[in-house]
Amino acid sequence: MYVYESGRRTGVVLFHATGAVGAPLLVLALAYWGASYAVNGGPEHSVFLGNALIIVAFLGAFGSGFLSDSSHPFQPLVAIVTSLLLAASVVGVAEVVDGETLRSRGKPTHCTVLDVDRQVHTSTYTDSNGVTHTTTSVDYKHKLDCAAGRPDSMTLDEKQADKGEHIQVTYDPRERLDPRPTKSLEKHGKWYTLAYTLPPVAIGLRLLVLLGAAVQRRRYHRYLARQGYVVIRREPGKR
Repeated sequence: MYVYESGRRTGVVLFHATGAVGAPLLVLALAYWGASYAVNGGPEHSVFLGNALIIVAFLGAFGSGFLSDSSHPFQPLVAIVTSLLLAASVVGVAEVVDGETLRSRGKPTHCTVLDVDRQVHTSTYTDSNGVTHTTTSVDYKHKLDCAAGRPDSMTLDEKQADKGEHIQVTYDPRERLDPRPTKSLEKHGKWYTLAYTLPPVAIGLRLLVLLGAAVQRRRYHRYLARQGYVVIRREPGKR
């Protein structure tokens, strides 16, 4: 008895391998180039174009999940998980570029905190079951009087100082990056770690699925052979 199988298996494997390795690398490269162009580009529209490329990279992170090998039972789960990891990596890469740029060209200045405004942002949405959810986030807008004459404010998700206290702030002379406390630039944050650790994890998981699918097919062929079947590879379009 015979079992016919498409002869394009090698091409399909290469396609999935590209999805496992090439697509994530392309997404990250696009995010890096977009973030760099947004903060370092010459013309004013470079900010818009750079941020647009970051959005494309973010969406591409999810689209790349469809390039995984669908013959493995864990593929849907792995595609979702790795796409989320890549999307977080895109944000991490953009944050790393911003931080490194501010370190290299930022100007430190001593500032006095004139006031701290605690801002509460609330958003509400209703899910498909009709249940209403409310999320709340808090920002702290620090009004500043700086020796350099700027910046005049700095908004962060944590309170850095009380009214009347002094703080050193690093600002971007080109005003493309938000000011940050100078001490926060002295060490790498969580986004730096995520940008360098999540991509290898995502690529590794996709390669494991690809390898697992190949092992599954080999075991299936061996099972057919034990049952007396003969697997014949047939090129599409040929009889």
